This record gives sequence, C-alpha cells and structure tokens, in this order.
Amino acid sequence: MKRSLPLLLLLAGCSAAPVAAPPSTTTTTTTETTVVTTSPRIDTPRRLPADPCQLLVAADFDTPLAGTPAPDPAIPRSCVYQEGNTGTDSDMFVVVAFLGAFEKPANASGEMLIKGHSTAISFAVRPGVMQSIYTVAVNATESYMVIVDLPKANSAQVSQIALGKAQQAFGRLVTS
Repeated sequence: MKRSLPLLLLLAGCSAAPVAAPPSTTTTTTTETTVVTTSPRIDTPRRLPADPCQLLVAADFDTPLAGTPAPDPAIPRSCVYQEGNTGTDSDMFVVVAFLGAFEKPANASGEMLIKGHSTAISFAVRPGVMQSIYTVAVNATESYMVIVDLPKANSAQVSQIALGKAQQAFGRLVTS
C-alpha cells in the first residue's frame, strides 16, 4: 500500500474539482465629449446668383411692387423691394443683401434652420417701424440676409413675413 499511496494521491489530485481562479475584472472607461462649434450648419452647399435682385420676384409679394427692385447704394450687393401702391414710407420694404461667410449677428434673438442651413434671426425697432432680419448660411464663404421693414407691425408679423421671404429666396439658390 505504501507504493500505491503516491499513486492514489496523484489520482485523487486529478479527480478533484479544479480550483477556480479569482475572476478577472476589466474596467472600461468611456467619456462623452460635447464639442461646441461656431461653424454654421450647411447640409447642401448652394451658390448665390450674380444679382441679388434675382432672389425674389414680384410673385413673391402679396401686393404689387412700387417700382422696379434695385440695388441700395448704401448696402453693397443688395436689392430693395418696395411693396405697396403708395410708393411712400408707409409701404413694406424688403432688402436682400449678399454677405461673406455666415456670422451670427451679436444681437441675434434666435436661430433656426432653413432646409438644413443655419439661420439667425434678429430684430430692430425704429419709431413706428418694426424690422426683422434673417441671415442664412449658403456655403462656407457666402450667406445672405433678408431684411423686412414694416410700419405699424409687431415682431411676430414682421418675422413671419421675413421668414417667408428668406425661404422663397433660398428656393432660388442653385446647388453647388
């Protein structure tokens, strides 16, 4: 039996349940980072036409235009539309102006998207006149703005009109 004792111990060791190794733990650390960008959103780059007076047409207005749309000498690359029969300051004025790369105006009161393009909204008030301005990103180097001056109107009215004109103008842009 003395001879078989080592063999029995060896066999007993083989048949015993294996000792479990301590569980290994893997730690995975993930971090979520929010990146704030100042770049405008531009889903599909577009091109501005050569003439700003091509972005809106007479059919885009509810009443006849008082005269032919023309550049404003005080605003480079612009076109002024005057809607109304009187041809006076009581009419609504719409200005379309071409700008360089999109920059959100410091006085912007809101932001939105027009067809996936960053758009900034701002307002100004002059005696008896409410003004709404929509600035729309076109591509990396160009944007345009639509300014609507409407006497005796509130901000909601003039904003709705300016938004409509900005959307109509956007619809005439050509894909780059």
